[in-house]
Amino acid sequence: MKPEHFPSNPEHLWNIFYDITRVPRPSKHEEKATSFLINLAQEHGLKYHQDNVKNVIIYVPGKGSNKDAAPLIIQNHIDMVTDALHDRKIDFMQDPIETEVDGEWLKAIGTTLGADNGIGCAAALATIFEKDMDHPPLELLFTTDEETGLNGALGLEAEYLKARRMLNLDTEEWGSLYIGCAGGIDYELNKEVSLIGPKNSTSYRLLIEGFVGGHSGVNIHEQRGNAIKFMAELLDEMVEVGDFEITEIRAGKAHNIIPRDGFVDFWTNEENINKFEQRAQILMARWKNFLPDFDQSMQVSFTQQDVKSNVLTSEDQKELIQYMNIFPHGAHSYNLENRDLVSMSNNFARFLVVNGKVYTQSSLRFFDREEVKSLEKEVRNIGKTFGMKVECHSEYPSWKPSLNNPMLDLVKSTFIDLYKREPDVTAIHAGLECGILRDKIGPIDVISFGPTITGAHSPDERVHIPSVEKFWDLFKEVLARL
Repeated sequence: MKPEHFPSNPEHLWNIFYDITRVPRPSKHEEKATSFLINLAQEHGLKYHQDNVKNVIIYVPGKGSNKDAAPLIIQNHIDMVTDALHDRKIDFMQDPIETEVDGEWLKAIGTTLGADNGIGCAAALATIFEKDMDHPPLELLFTTDEETGLNGALGLEAEYLKARRMLNLDTEEWGSLYIGCAGGIDYELNKEVSLIGPKNSTSYRLLIEGFVGGHSGVNIHEQRGNAIKFMAELLDEMVEVGDFEITEIRAGKAHNIIPRDGFVDFWTNEENINKFEQRAQILMARWKNFLPDFDQSMQVSFTQQDVKSNVLTSEDQKELIQYMNIFPHGAHSYNLENRDLVSMSNNFARFLVVNGKVYTQSSLRFFDREEVKSLEKEVRNIGKTFGMKVECHSEYPSWKPSLNNPMLDLVKSTFIDLYKREPDVTAIHAGLECGILRDKIGPIDVISFGPTITGAHSPDERVHIPSVEKFWDLFKEVLARL
């Protein structure tokens, strides 16, 4: 059942988005979502195609005065980042997303919402239901597995798309028209270490939680806390005041999420815990001096456990704590012409020490492939120095900004006519699929816009309801003018 005051304007968009929230769609597990799309196409007698990597294209005939115009691709991804608060129990493979209205915002209850990119998907599908719209023939492209490496776009069978112009609806700042995005490459670093029996008497869990986290592209420049980097500093502080032996570390959720929480299981003697707690309080106070006001809720707890497990050797433990402290995280350079735009960054995304196996996931983003090679070398050399096996995966190209774009001219003029002001024409340090799709399809005119979504990739994700109505009005008018 829809929550109280669930949005209703535009009607078809919000009805479809509600249906989408009821369909589980984690990255790499979009089967229920693709079935939803195919069933909808079949119900309305529309042609569709599903390719080898499960992308879905729905072909919508043109309507009104534009019915015979050149076709247009409307592109969105159907998967969502699945993250939840520590105490929120949900099975993202089975359970729907529960939503609620908070003033002008729609959000989920303790989880990610999936407005990224569910609102764009709903807008595209609403063209099927809007009988009085004017639009050219549409190729509604829904890609899979975007959030873990843009793999649906990378595997697209482009011969099933005939259009040479495209709207991407996967951006999250109303009033901005995006004409470029960062590329990316993920690194994984692995090694094995020896385990021995503990010397200390009692097992504890150090739990770090409460960081706001967020999108590793959109929010990387905001100096949000990274739970792994905080953990590294705290472990380094603990070394100075007492002996402890690490059993296990788990921190971070995915390559595109700034880590919000994590834990360390370790052995120590009871008298050391007060010293560790004091260092944790001092460290939290220091971090609060430079973290943004909205990221001041980190918490640290030490809880005794009844667990029997082996521990790292003292040498391996020392090296791993040093490694965690040295490993890079954050924005590394900015665009020389637009200082608000990050041109290169790294997200220290995941760090695991489990059963003697050490794993790191690192996500690098860039606009210039040559520039990021220096950061890649830094990651590689840190890995080699600490005896890691270093591998790179999931590379995708950037979409370099260009003002020579007929789609930009059309959307910009439409925006000005509707809202009597200039839009912000910019690029984004997140990975849209536009660069990959331009490589796949060939030279096409592309622009991206969307409503305001904040907190993407975190349980704070929410969509601004009034901006969705404005987004829809712009989208509908652009289609009519094509």
